[in-house]
Amino acid sequence: MKAGRAIPVKFSLGGDQGLAIFAAGYPVSQQVDCVSGAPLVPVEEAVTAGHSSLQYDPSTDQYTYVWKTDKTWQNTCRTLDVKLSDATDHLANFKFS
Repeated sequence: MKAGRAIPVKFSLGGDQGLAIFAAGYPVSQQVDCVSGAPLVPVEEAVTAGHSSLQYDPSTDQYTYVWKTDKTWQNTCRTLDVKLSDATDHLANFKFS
């Protein structure tokens, strides 16, 4: 992924669960080692891209969370942790160029 861009993260929850689906303080991201995946810095709250950070599309049964990345993340790897209000964690790994 290109550092500094907004990344649309798409997922389904088996129907419309409303927009209050995230646990308090989530999503978060953390820089990790690109080879081992070991955490390198403390966890930080993810930044959304504008006012449309989370949307649900009933035609595709998909949520889209738009994650704003930082240009300083160039040549690093990060894990995005999306914890839902039912306490389930969903992780996605990204390598930034």
